[in-house]
Amino acid sequence: MNEIVVTVQDAIISIEEREKVEQQVNEIAKKFKNYLPSADTLPADRATRAELRKVTKGLDDKRKEIKKDFNKPLSEFEAWVKKASKPLIDAIDAIDKGIKEIEENERQIRISVIDVAFKEKAKLAGLDYRLFVEKYDNYNKATNFNQHKQLKKGVLDDIETVIDYELQKQQGRKNDISSISEIALERSLTAEPYIRELDNGKGLNEILQDMLRDAKAQDEARAKREAEQAKRDAEMAKRASEFEAQRLQNSFNVPEDVTEQPKQAVNVVAEQIHQQSEPTLTEPENEQKQEVKKLKILTLEILIDPDNLLPPFKPFLDENGYRYKITKYEDVK
Repeated sequence: MNEIVVTVQDAIISIEEREKVEQQVNEIAKKFKNYLPSADTLPADRATRAELRKVTKGLDDKRKEIKKDFNKPLSEFEAWVKKASKPLIDAIDAIDKGIKEIEENERQIRISVIDVAFKEKAKLAGLDYRLFVEKYDNYNKATNFNQHKQLKKGVLDDIETVIDYELQKQQGRKNDISSISEIALERSLTAEPYIRELDNGKGLNEILQDMLRDAKAQDEARAKREAEQAKRDAEMAKRASEFEAQRLQNSFNVPEDVTEQPKQAVNVVAEQIHQQSEPTLTEPENEQKQEVKKLKILTLEILIDPDNLLPPFKPFLDENGYRYKITKYEDVK
């Protein structure tokens, strides 16, 4: 196709009495250059502003009119170019559509080859190929394939490197999870929250530090709870012991009317103890000794069955007029 020849004539815009118009504008501007409106002259000031705006509007309207006439030849030329180019544009669009269909078909063929390569190598590594699907487009370039539409060796090696890296990454993750689970088991923590932090990109060392800090806080809280519980248990045991001692005291105490001569019975028991510890005296000496005799307290340690409300020794003490009380009640060590 021959070159299109277009002739453009230089447009000339002439302004009649240009100097006169400029002089009139300058005189009006000079008149109001330092003018300041006031409240007394406000109506007149508004009228003056309107007149000045009318002058500037007249100038701008003339500019728009001239611009429209000046651009008219250009607008007509642009419309002609668009009309003349339409058949060519239609032909280009048809060819472009066919090219894109072919390119898309070739792209799909390359994607299929890439998919097979990743599936085979991922299977050998024991990985799920779907981990790499998003990487397919990185290899979908015509320069990565030979004339037989197969991936070049360098590209296959790169794919294998990507899979090896993912394998090491997953093995490292398993090791990290194992470390987290081991610490969690030792410190009575739940591993899942820390594993989620690992998956969100947090480093293992930082996670382990968090776990140790959380475990310490948990141990301190547990120790505090156990101390408080032990204190409550001790108080309950003390109250139970006091209650049981009081119950036994109430069960063993002898009312005043059980025996008519309790004091005499105590004297008899004291006398029996004294006779076992002193040599036999003659009757006059014995009578003299009784006058200065002092009572003694005999302390017995008795083991009883707490389920037996009436231990065997109680009837003996009651029948023989002994007075007694429980001063201590505790478990046998």
